[in-house]
Amino acid sequence: MVMTMNKLFSNHCCHQICKPFVIVGLIVSLMSSAVVADDKKPADNKKPKITFDEHIKPIFRAKCFACHNTDKKASGLDLTNYTGLMQGGAAGESIDPGDADGSYLYMLVTHDSEPFMPPKSDKLPDKEIALIQEWINGGAPENAGSKVVIKKPKFDFALKGASSGKPEGPPPMPPRLSLEPVVHTSLSTAVTALATNPWSPLAAVAGQKQVLLYNTKTLQLLGVLPFPEGVPHVLKFSRNGSLLLAGGGHAAASGRVVVWDVKTGKRLFEVGDELDSVLCADISSDQRFIALGSPSKVIRVYSTSTGELAYEIRKHTDWMTSLAFSPDSVLLCSGDRNGGAFVWEAATGSEYLTLKGHKGGITGISWRSDSNIVATSSEDQSVKLWELQNGNNIKSWNAHGGGTSSVEFARDGRLVTCGRDKVTKLWDQAGKQLKAFPAFTDIAVGVTICDETNHVIASDWTGKIKVWNAADGKEVGALTANPLQLSQRLASATSSLQASQSNQQKLLAVAQADQAAVAKINANIAATQKQQTDLQNSLNGLNANLAAAQKAITAAQASATNSTKQIAAIEAPLPAIKEAYAKAVAVSKQVAGDKELAEAAAKLKTAIDKREAAKAAEQKNLATHQATVKANQQKVAQYTPQIKQTTDALNAAKAKVAAIQKTLKPATDKATASQNAANAATTALTAAQNEVKRWQAEIEFSKKFNNVQASASK
Repeated sequence: MVMTMNKLFSNHCCHQICKPFVIVGLIVSLMSSAVVADDKKPADNKKPKITFDEHIKPIFRAKCFACHNTDKKASGLDLTNYTGLMQGGAAGESIDPGDADGSYLYMLVTHDSEPFMPPKSDKLPDKEIALIQEWINGGAPENAGSKVVIKKPKFDFALKGASSGKPEGPPPMPPRLSLEPVVHTSLSTAVTALATNPWSPLAAVAGQKQVLLYNTKTLQLLGVLPFPEGVPHVLKFSRNGSLLLAGGGHAAASGRVVVWDVKTGKRLFEVGDELDSVLCADISSDQRFIALGSPSKVIRVYSTSTGELAYEIRKHTDWMTSLAFSPDSVLLCSGDRNGGAFVWEAATGSEYLTLKGHKGGITGISWRSDSNIVATSSEDQSVKLWELQNGNNIKSWNAHGGGTSSVEFARDGRLVTCGRDKVTKLWDQAGKQLKAFPAFTDIAVGVTICDETNHVIASDWTGKIKVWNAADGKEVGALTANPLQLSQRLASATSSLQASQSNQQKLLAVAQADQAAVAKINANIAATQKQQTDLQNSLNGLNANLAAAQKAITAAQASATNSTKQIAAIEAPLPAIKEAYAKAVAVSKQVAGDKELAEAAAKLKTAIDKREAAKAAEQKNLATHQATVKANQQKVAQYTPQIKQTTDALNAAKAKVAAIQKTLKPATDKATASQNAANAATTALTAAQNEVKRWQAEIEFSKKFNNVQASASK
């Protein structure tokens, strides 16, 4: 923030060279590579020893003595002698022996940090910069006879500049950690702190003597970080998401701040030795400072390179309740239980602004991502937005009746709040309410928003933690600050497994019975359809036989009619022929010996015999035809009732098939449903089996993990 930096330097030395030493407290970077053990001399026999008197003082004489001398001492810094240089200026030490990259004076002359030194001039020649670097890394000896003592930092996690943008590489997420809670109680208590990682789907929840890490997408517990110091009252992720800070302790007894590496789950750092619990804390985005506050009313700011106190602020008149560094690490905002709110220069602790307006205790402080606006919430119900050039209150609204408990800026400028009205809300920067989420049953105490999932997470006084989708306001799940012990989870999973096994067996039996019922119906349908087919074939045969008999009757009747006609035709001339024959015989007897007459009588006799024979033959044919007619008429008389009986049986079989088929769909649907239920039960059983295996594995892993942790701590 250019305007902020200008204001920081407005009351100092007119010469630009004094500016870097106003914020010399930023010297504690730990990005260096070379650290020499205590009492170990870095001198190399093959190279001359770089000393202040012989090599560095001439450089400072040419560039720095004009402002930083014994008489002038701009910003309280005298560079003309070794003692003055090592004592530092008004803002603290300027040289960190053994760590050139972490020495703020070196960062200024290399132009790695503003304001660049020398002011309004080109950077020092590379040869001189290299000489200064080698001198600092070598322990910054005064002269050839000096004994070098390098203070080894506790942990190297300072950055060369403020870190508020998205980091490169995969989002910071913890490795596999133990899921064994440090403490589990029969009753839950108020959740004292919540935080979400700015660049990954990760939430931290404060519990008793522990911090719980959750995946904000799956809402699954990822790990438990022990906090033996007591109850965490504040949780903060670093601006790049790589670190997690927790501050807390035991009321009226002790307080401390602890820092973990998110990507390894390793406890890296702890600062503070309060006589009461730490109530608020934060780590600067450049990871150089950790600020904490407690009921002592004092703000203490520690260097992360040494763990030592950098400065104190004794301005507040009541318990400290909230602290937050600006995203650019330039400013620090603080609030107390009496409604006092101030902005300080982060590097020096010098007062920058007083934020006047709250009539109740400050409950939350949150910076907008560009560091130009800070939001405060208060027990006076309000949320106020402040600009940082003059400290003007640019927006104020009453967010929650009875008091606002917490406020947080989202990355996109929206804000989330919760309060004594039990409601959690989402706002735009104009104070317009965008969403009000379903109320808790008790006072809402904390809220945070996950930028990666757009999930709002809030807690209440009873220990409930709810998660909502900010887009539609729907609840997506819940978290807990009081998870069951792994043995309890295993017992519960085992009980669920037994219930799942019993349920699966029961549902499988039902499914098998329903499948058997369907099979029986299908068998009945098949048998009835076969019967129907057999009856149809039988009916077809009877109809064919009836048709054949009727056809035979018709043909026989036609033949009989023809035979009758033939007989009639034969019989018609027969009387006349017989009469003629009788006369011929009589005449033949009268005229004995008449050969011709005898021959004529013989011919007539032959004709009569022939016709009689033909008549007899036709009468025989007629009898045969008549017998055929009668026989087939008997068949027709036999087939007709059989056809009716078969037809009735066939219709009955068809009706039976239709009736059985009507029962098939309901039975099939029932069988499908019961099979689906059985399949679901089988899936549930598999899940229950996996859950048991999971907790067995987690218990085993936790034992090994704790053993490794215990060994590492020895």
